[in-house]
Amino acid sequence: MLGLALAAPVVIASGSIRSEPAHAQVPLPTWVRSVEVVDDGTPLHRAPDTGSPRAGVVARGTRLGFGRRLFGPGCATGAWIEVGRDGPFACERHLRFSPEPPLAVVQPVVPEGATLPFQYVFIAVDAAPVFAHPTDVYDGDWIASLGRGWGLVERERRIFGDVEVVRTRRGWIEAGLLRRAVASDFEGVAVGEVRDLDFGWVLRDRAPLWTAARGGRIAARASWRQRLGVRGPVGGRRVPVEGGLWIDDADLARPTVEAVPEAIGSDEVWIDVDVAEQVLVVWRGARPIWATLVSTGRPGPETQTPTGLHRVWVKLATSDMDDVERQDVEHNYAIEQVPWVQYFAGDAGLHAAFWHDDFGRPRSRGCVNLSPRDARRLFELTSPALPAGWQAVFPSDAAPGTWVRVRGDVRRAPRAAAR
Repeated sequence: MLGLALAAPVVIASGSIRSEPAHAQVPLPTWVRSVEVVDDGTPLHRAPDTGSPRAGVVARGTRLGFGRRLFGPGCATGAWIEVGRDGPFACERHLRFSPEPPLAVVQPVVPEGATLPFQYVFIAVDAAPVFAHPTDVYDGDWIASLGRGWGLVERERRIFGDVEVVRTRRGWIEAGLLRRAVASDFEGVAVGEVRDLDFGWVLRDRAPLWTAARGGRIAARASWRQRLGVRGPVGGRRVPVEGGLWIDDADLARPTVEAVPEAIGSDEVWIDVDVAEQVLVVWRGARPIWATLVSTGRPGPETQTPTGLHRVWVKLATSDMDDVERQDVEHNYAIEQVPWVQYFAGDAGLHAAFWHDDFGRPRSRGCVNLSPRDARRLFELTSPALPAGWQAVFPSDAAPGTWVRVRGDVRRAPRAAAR
């Protein structure tokens, strides 16, 4: 019933029917201390009207503080509750009054000691059968089948007889047909000055370190993702690094520096993504504050990450991602509840990736993949901030989306893992 336009909500009072003007204020019961969200994904609007812009989305069970209770169009009950200062507003049909104080938990909820909010599993075979009930495994009475590589959230494990089964949002699946995701432990580094960016990450294990820019001999070998200080001008086939040695340029991913775009304020946090180096740097004005490796889109018109200057247009605690509607690709994908998502150019976004650990090389179909630790940290650095209890937040004039600059030629980036 959301979307129903009520120009004058009707209220029954003292046995009669009367019309209330839109935005008329009505008091809440005196015992109410908070309003509890009863529907997951409850939308918030900037005004008490479903036609107004969305402010965000709230998780079920969140208890919000409240302000005014107003009549307005589009809410099935006719009444909207203000859940912040000067908005936003939630339709009362998604809420219940509570005598308990406000209580909100930062989304997504990450268990103590964990890297990811959920245990994720991937289908390990082609056409894995899905069952409505775990006992249906013995009868072979399946309701659907999922393709290899699809990512699901594991909600429960049980053993029936001699078969272990896993409950997912889509149904029950034999555990033997799944593999558990193992999150990368890679994370970026804090920096404070431009000179702190004079380093690079080694992209393969046992990468040779040479005694000269040309020729020479191998004096040592560097390990995968070892950070090496860069010690001189860069421009040839080899890069000068600490210890008076040289490394092949193809074996090193380096932060690079270009002029700050004119649109960005002197104290504004913004993101710079170099697809040629597969490196992301967070800046505050003209000062870098953090750098890390990423995996951007692969070369090609359908897969490369859109270059240019963009703004984050929505931030989500988690988001389902798939391309199941496409028929022009050999393999479709679907991954549930990808965490710490920031869309900045259509469906191209920054987000955690727990299905590979190859940061520093192009891997995606257009998004910017980060390790889970990095995605979480980046999410906390950018604007708008996601309020506790919210599952999504949209930018506003007061809190615009963070600028994201994507530059470089992905065709120059390393192509394949070499460790």
